[in-house]
Amino acid sequence: MSEILNLFDYYSLTNSKEVVLSYKGPVTEVIMAEISRDIRDKLADKPTASRRLFAVFMELAQNILFYSAEKITFSNRNDSVGIILITELNDEYLFSCGNLVENDYLEDLVSSCETINNLDRDDLRKFKREVRNSPVQSERSKGAGIGLIHVALTSRHPLEVEHRKLDEQYSFFAISVRVKKS
Repeated sequence: MSEILNLFDYYSLTNSKEVVLSYKGPVTEVIMAEISRDIRDKLADKPTASRRLFAVFMELAQNILFYSAEKITFSNRNDSVGIILITELNDEYLFSCGNLVENDYLEDLVSSCETINNLDRDDLRKFKREVRNSPVQSERSKGAGIGLIHVALTSRHPLEVEHRKLDEQYSFFAISVRVKKS
């Protein structure tokens, strides 16, 4: 019975008029293409917001695609799993996404977000060039954080980060970013 109540809570949350888009499941290139088309269609009358939200979506959805520790196997495919939520506020949209990460990686991820949030726009641009020109540190950081820097530059807002330890191996990690409507 508790699963039904939890599902109803999720339904209630995502059924509000403020929710523009809600998705939980495997994040594949096909799913990303569908969601990006949906973003463009729903925000066609707000081209600047649409462009920024699309760029933020692509970067953060790719993070789920490449780095999510949660996988689902279906038809001989091993797809990454995550959550994507776009809500409409008074004068901005809030793009939120989350996925499981290995606890060993969590501290570096949070530290990268804090570094990004402590830089002004000019310093972010310099930092992006530095990161782009530096060698890749490990297999886990294929993009070396450039995507997160790009999100902060595109949205013109700090990265809002939350994480919750689930067990000794995994944590749930979420990023939210605000994008102005105009």
